[in-house]
Amino acid sequence: MRKIFIATGNAHKISEFREIFDTLGLEAELVSPKDFNDDSEPVENGSTYKENSYIKARFYYDRYHLPTLADDSGIEIDFFDGQPGIHSARFLPGMSYPERNDYICDKMKDSDNRGASFHCVVTYIDEKGEARFHEGVVKGSIAREPKGIEGFGYDPIFITDGYDKTNALMGQEFKNSHSHRAIALRKWVEDLED
Repeated sequence: MRKIFIATGNAHKISEFREIFDTLGLEAELVSPKDFNDDSEPVENGSTYKENSYIKARFYYDRYHLPTLADDSGIEIDFFDGQPGIHSARFLPGMSYPERNDYICDKMKDSDNRGASFHCVVTYIDEKGEARFHEGVVKGSIAREPKGIEGFGYDPIFITDGYDKTNALMGQEFKNSHSHRAIALRKWVEDLED
């Protein structure tokens, strides 16, 4: 069985990677910094999802020389002129995600400009040290108020186009097949199979 290093210390994200791998029928032993008692982190100073994804993948590939998969993702909200984007995890420092979601909904309470999109770029560095990139985008809108407990981050306020409930109400199975991360990983798996 192939071993793949998942370049994140985010437990929610690692769990989501495992579930998406299962959904896609991809057998692999997934390891992460936690398995190596490694709390070091790369400096994500890129200006795009692709650059930050590559920075993370290269950082850990150079440390462990294992095939490495990294992602960088974010939410872009029309009302905030596309912010927070690549700064989604660091948006409104000091606030928890529930507090951020409340803040966003409160700021937008009188607006009909509710368009938003989730973006993800995954970088895979293979055994030879060569990188490949795949992108996933999901368009949607911002809910009037946070709803649901499934998923994490901005899922309680994001409604995927074509649906009428937030991602956090749709359940993990929905997210594992419809999320920006799932779309990017599906493209990566198709590329591997080719």
